Formats: sequence, C-alpha cells, structure tokens
Amino acid sequence: MKTKTITLVLLSLFIQQISLKAQEADQKIGELLNSSDWFTLEEEYPKAKESIQTPLIKSLSEVMIGLYFNAPQKALEQIDTLLTNYRQELGFENICGMVAFKSQILAKQGRYGESVDNLNSFLDQIAAFVKKEDCQGLVDMASYYGKLRNQPGLEIVRPDKDVVIPMTIEKAGRGELMFVPVTIKGKEYKFIFDTGAGTTFMSQEFADKVGVRTVVDSIKITGVKTGYGRQGTIDSLCIGDIIFKHPVITVAPPNPEVDTVYKVDAVLGIDFIRMVGESQLFPQEGKICFPQNQTPLPATGRNLMLLDQPYAKLYSNGERLIFHFDTGNVTSDLFTPYYLRHKEKIETEGVKDTISGGGYGGIRKMEGYRLSQVPFKVGSTDFELKNISAYTDVTTDVERQEDGSLGMSFIQLFQQVIINFDKMFLEVKK
Repeated sequence: MKTKTITLVLLSLFIQQISLKAQEADQKIGELLNSSDWFTLEEEYPKAKESIQTPLIKSLSEVMIGLYFNAPQKALEQIDTLLTNYRQELGFENICGMVAFKSQILAKQGRYGESVDNLNSFLDQIAAFVKKEDCQGLVDMASYYGKLRNQPGLEIVRPDKDVVIPMTIEKAGRGELMFVPVTIKGKEYKFIFDTGAGTTFMSQEFADKVGVRTVVDSIKITGVKTGYGRQGTIDSLCIGDIIFKHPVITVAPPNPEVDTVYKVDAVLGIDFIRMVGESQLFPQEGKICFPQNQTPLPATGRNLMLLDQPYAKLYSNGERLIFHFDTGNVTSDLFTPYYLRHKEKIETEGVKDTISGGGYGGIRKMEGYRLSQVPFKVGSTDFELKNISAYTDVTTDVERQEDGSLGMSFIQLFQQVIINFDKMFLEVKK
C-alpha cells in the first residue's frame, strides 16, 4: 500500500556552469546531482570528495546523501551551510526545497515546533517579494506541521534483547500479505506489515474502535488515486516487547471500490519499520525478529534509499534497476520505464494481458504484458521473479521513475529477508 502524507518540493538541482579548468570530479558529481542519480552519487561521492574543488557541490552532495541514506544530522548541517552561504547560486526554487527538507528532517526527529518555525520564518522573510501561491507547498507544510506542534515525537522503547514476534502470510485480494500482532490497550489486533505505507494506517471504523484522537482533520492520501482522510494519534502500540509511542496514524474513510475486494483495517508502516532499525523476516518460519545487535553492512554496500518511500537497488543481466520496496504489494511488477527500455523483448516474449491492480483509492485495470520469468540480483544473491507483469502505462499517483515494485512475491522466495534502515541495506538468504 502506498500512502504519502506530504508532497515535498523535490529538488531539480542546478549546478552552475563549471569552467573549462574545473576538475573532472566536479563535473562528474555535478552531473549525478543534476540527474538525481542518488545511488550512484552515494557510491561515487566518497571516492571523489577530496578532489572536488567547488564547495557548493560538496554541500549539495552531502545533503542529498544524508536525506536518502539516513544521515539526517549531516544533512541538516549542510542545509544550513547552503542557506547561509549559497542562496544566490541555488536560486529560489532550490532554496524552497532546502527549507522543506530541513523541516521534514526536524519533524521526523519529533521536533515539530522547530519544523514549523523554520517554515514560518522563511515565509515571513519572502512575504514582501513572493506571492503566497508561488510557495504554496511550503504554506501547506507549515499548516500541517503547525497542527502537530504540541504532539510528542515518535519514540521506540525496547528491551535489551532480540524481540521476536509471529508473522502470518494470509490471502488478501489477488495475493497474500504479511500480518503481525499489535497490541492496543491490552487487546491484540492484526496489522499488515507494509514498507510501502508512509505512516501507520487505519480504516475509519478501526480507528474509532481503538480510540484514535484526531490531530489533523484533513490530509491528502495518495495511492492508486488521491483522496482525503485525517490523521490522529494514540498513546502507544505494542509490537511484541517493543512500545511504539505517539504514532501519527493516517485514517482513511470507507473506500467501497476497494473494500468489496479486500478491506484493510490496520497497517504498520514505514514509520515504525524505519525507527526500529532492522527487521529480519522469516517467511517460511512465520516470524519477524527485531535484533538487539544489527547485521553488519554487507560487502556489496548500501542498496536501500528512503525519503518518503523506500527504494531498492538491484540488477538484471548487468543492468542496474531501482524498485519501490513495498511489502504491501501482494506481487512484484515492472513499470513503464522498464517496459520502454525493453519494449521489443517484452512484446516478443511476453503475453499481452489486462492486469488488475489496487491500492488506496480504487482498482485499476491496466494493459501490459506477462513475462514467464526475469532474473535479478540483490546484494550478492541471484533470484528470479516468475509470471511478472510489465505495465505499459503509469499505474499510481505516487509512481515516479522507478523500474518496478518488489512485493510479497519477492519476500516469499527467501528463508530470510533483512531490512536495515539504519545502515540502509536489503539482504536476502535462500
């Protein structure tokens, strides 16, 4: 399930023209910034850092690596450097983007008051020169975080030991999903374990039953379609011996088109999964472990990135691909960018089909092709996805330029799946 509470002003980064005498490192890293190639930037910047001659390029690189690869404090420091020293070079749009990113980082750290103060201070500075509608994204963000100002920040309280909980894989609509037990006020409920949900999620009926208190009375929810719900909070959720305190919960109204196929009551989203650090999934054994001592970063390096959604780096026949990592997707799919690059092969080898897909907002029937198998590698492990769909058109409102989605058909291939949002890697073991 894909949900997103805030639409950020994502940077279309502009690097000033570099003189003919500029170093090769400046040009190479500048091109990666301009192309928003964050995985390659993360790989190449440490090797090029000492050779880069332009301080602006260094600061921009460290901001974007910090944002996508879990170094928020470094990103904050460099955002402040950029906003203090390089406003003219950045230009207005990118300044707005940096201010938005700073507020998002502060909010994720539970510093909601600082987040909204940062936005309001900037809006006050530009009020005499810029029309409100020209920075509506920041105005909307300030309004949203303002409603959270007095809300305590998210917090994980856990014992000094591995925490193991049962997990079941159950029929859900056209496929299967993972469910975990979550205790609220002493009573246990089943939640979908969903890396593709931007927050913990509940249906309106379920939220009312467990006593969710409204904090934000109107919030945009994006999935297959875009609609509106609300956000609320509850004192805590218990996942095994882990207490998830003050979650901000997205609450969706009834959705008849989807509910008649499969009704979703409750979802444990990326907010918890990110904060708990490492989740070890054992699909065949029916359990999830949240280890006290995390797995070391594999020799293959970081292959996850995260801002509002998680994305995984993998390979197919030597080609590097970026997939949305979404355990709330009952299957795995190939998206339009992949289809367009491999159109001849897909149309020759695939079987044309009308493919049904669902998520928040509705059900869509999409034209595409079904392929018998496609080989992939994640980290150092080779695997195949069989009977995989390749869509020929955009499938959801939150799809960007990723090549596809890794869902439950991927998870169920392995004995163990390690998801680490501290060190930013996805590792699988057969």
